[in-house]
Amino acid sequence: MSNITIDARMIRASGIGTVIENVLKRLIPMREDLQFHLIGNVEELDSFPFCHKKNVDIIPSVVPIYTIKEQVVMPGAIPSDTDLLWVPHYNIPLIYRGKMIVTIHDLAHLALPQFGRLDKRIYAQIMFHEAVKKAAHIVCVSHFTERELIKYTGVNQKKITVIYPGVDEDWYQVSVEPSPYQKPYILYVGNVKPHKNLKTLIQAFKMIKERIPHDLVIVGKKDGFITGDRNVCQLSGVLGDRVHFTGYVTRSELKQYYHHADLFVFPSLYEGFGLPPLEARAAGCKRIICSDIPVTREIWGNGVLYFQPEDVPDLARKIVEAVNSPTKGKAGMPLPCNWDEHVRQFDRILDSCLVQV
Repeated sequence: MSNITIDARMIRASGIGTVIENVLKRLIPMREDLQFHLIGNVEELDSFPFCHKKNVDIIPSVVPIYTIKEQVVMPGAIPSDTDLLWVPHYNIPLIYRGKMIVTIHDLAHLALPQFGRLDKRIYAQIMFHEAVKKAAHIVCVSHFTERELIKYTGVNQKKITVIYPGVDEDWYQVSVEPSPYQKPYILYVGNVKPHKNLKTLIQAFKMIKERIPHDLVIVGKKDGFITGDRNVCQLSGVLGDRVHFTGYVTRSELKQYYHHADLFVFPSLYEGFGLPPLEARAAGCKRIICSDIPVTREIWGNGVLYFQPEDVPDLARKIVEAVNSPTKGKAGMPLPCNWDEHVRQFDRILDSCLVQV
């Protein structure tokens, strides 16, 4: 029986955590011939049913990501009989000499130097180059991320497989409940890091707030992020109760926010993929506006309304157009991304790496 070790410390993180959870809950039951060693927070991992399978054991670790301590602790946490290590982010254990699959989600730390400190860019540059050099195979979550990885590291494209993340089936299963917000609303879901471009959305909403009855609902925290955008709090404060921050919401609550929204806006300047618009559409939101960036065009084509990412008047016009127009798109429509297919492709890569000499 081959031994697969997985760095699952980020299983509760948005984006990357969604990938870890959805891969493991499908892969572990279908590969009873493999022994899985999951490194992470025991309490978090215990909450997932797949972690109680006979072919799973949990290796406790809460060492923070992006730290020197991580580089000291993680190599020792990996069992010596590991045949293959999956690192679902670029923060690989540098001194580990075994075989690895590495998943790359985006290269924002390199592509957006204006939003990060020099030391973070230097760290990211070292880690990305080491990750692509040491990985037996690399999974990218979009062709855009693949192009960015080649651009910034020079890695051979033959070493990369693009596999889109997906939307879990339960996003299509929204129970009929009252709206979680008592007025018509425009929805944003995500954090307030600068590249999420929430500032542009708030400025656009300010321009047209007297022309529409909607409030702006922001699902996410005002603070607490590694690189938050202080301008968001200042701008939203001027708008008073027309802008509402929900704080943390449960998955079932988030479905209701998506389902009852008159419009969902995804204003990011840069993304490696972008799950929220797909979740919104699956949960029943028919009107979606996305920033016109390469990855949204790759995933959506002409399936959503676009705006120029830093053009506040353009977004303002598109919001008014969207909320006053017939619904665009079919709620619950099939999406181009499927977790079952993602895991099938990932499983093939896993087998290929295991047989490599």
